[in-house]
Amino acid sequence: MFDKFRERFFSDKEGDFDRGGDINAETTKRNQHITSVIVLFLVLAVLGVYQYTRPKTVKVAPTTAVEFGAIVDKGFTEKDNQSALTQQQMLIATLTKEMRDLKGKMQGFKKETEQRIRSAKLDTASLVEDKVRREMQSTVDELKAKMAAMQSPASPPVDGFNDGGEAAYPLVGGDETFGQARLPPRPLPSSDNNPNLDTLAYPPRQQRSFAQHQFDSTDFSWQEEAEAPRRTTDNYVPTGTFVTAVVTGGADANAGVLGQGDTTPMVFQTLNNGILPNGQPSKLKDCTITGATYGEISSSRGIVRTHRMSCIFDNKDILDVAVKGTVFNFGRNGIRGTTILKNGKVVQMAGISGILTGLGEAGKGLSETTSTSALGSTSSVSGQDIGLNLLGNATASVGAKLADYYIGLAEMYHPIVEINPGSVVNIVFLEGFPLDPLEAAEYEQAQAQEQSSQSNQLMEVISNVTQNPLANQINAQGIQVPSSPFGQK
Repeated sequence: MFDKFRERFFSDKEGDFDRGGDINAETTKRNQHITSVIVLFLVLAVLGVYQYTRPKTVKVAPTTAVEFGAIVDKGFTEKDNQSALTQQQMLIATLTKEMRDLKGKMQGFKKETEQRIRSAKLDTASLVEDKVRREMQSTVDELKAKMAAMQSPASPPVDGFNDGGEAAYPLVGGDETFGQARLPPRPLPSSDNNPNLDTLAYPPRQQRSFAQHQFDSTDFSWQEEAEAPRRTTDNYVPTGTFVTAVVTGGADANAGVLGQGDTTPMVFQTLNNGILPNGQPSKLKDCTITGATYGEISSSRGIVRTHRMSCIFDNKDILDVAVKGTVFNFGRNGIRGTTILKNGKVVQMAGISGILTGLGEAGKGLSETTSTSALGSTSSVSGQDIGLNLLGNATASVGAKLADYYIGLAEMYHPIVEINPGSVVNIVFLEGFPLDPLEAAEYEQAQAQEQSSQSNQLMEVISNVTQNPLANQINAQGIQVPSSPFGQK
């Protein structure tokens, strides 16, 4: 059955060539019918799927309409406005009354406070006046008592002894002179006819310099110790402080064998205040630091040592001090640069000159004939080889001169490490230095004295004549020993 259906609807029509147009028309009509049936089937399938998958409708309960009351007319609006205005007026009147009451209370408080202040001032003035009057009266009474005591006829004599030779007043601290060593006790006379009475008694000048009811003063003097200057973060930069700087003056550092003795100057500009060992900030921003560098060809770095630093502070004080420090770049000592070597061509020409010298010597040797006899070896040049001998001698001589010239020129060339400006580096100070200009001058003076003392010690060691310890013994035996010429001028 299925085969018949397929043969009817899906099999091609057969016929003659003349019926080709009819067969094509029937085939097209059949295809249209099949397409229509398929499209209708697909539409029905889509509608069925939509009906199956769409959400169910929710029934909404009917709501009753809101019933309004009577309509608000113009008269109601006017009454409502009048009621609101009346309420606002009543509120304003209440607030005005409260403000008036508060203002009256504030004025009353102000008057009461002013009155209390005036009364307190009067009481204070009277108390101060009474206190001053009492102090003055007590001072006057003391002065009157002292004057009366001094004018009294019963006051003891100034020399400290009465007519009987006894002390007219008790000595404070015993029989000793104030501030001096103690004297031996005074012996008592056994009779009135003692001839040594004057020698046994104390002279009046050895008594204490002051007595009762009299005034005396003693001066003490001592040399005040000068307070040593105290180092703080404001006036001193300790060892290990580092500051970030930028290279403003680059250099072509000598990286040759004698590079350490041929340094190149550099200039740095600081970018921040500097970091002290405990993380405290310093005052090194925008300062200028000078230094010297030489090249290290193995690491392509310029090793820098600082010389001086100059700053101008906010109070226009100028600091120009010698500093000892080194420069780090990317966490390593030295500034990374580019190694440049320009003597390659010169060395190449020196090699070529050496080859020419060798060729000339070879040509000269080939042109000569060596003969050995009883008299020795002799060299001779035949007439045929005279040209070769001449060319060999000239080539060897010119090659030797050129080789010497290029070797000398190559020695003048040395490798360099090119350090460009703009590199950001960290400068670490290896020794502390002061930030105060006055202390900086003293610091430099001390540094100069230390260097001078070191040089003097060196010169003293050089100039002193070293004497052998055995020379003294030999000289004692009468043998003359010549002095060492080392260190003699």
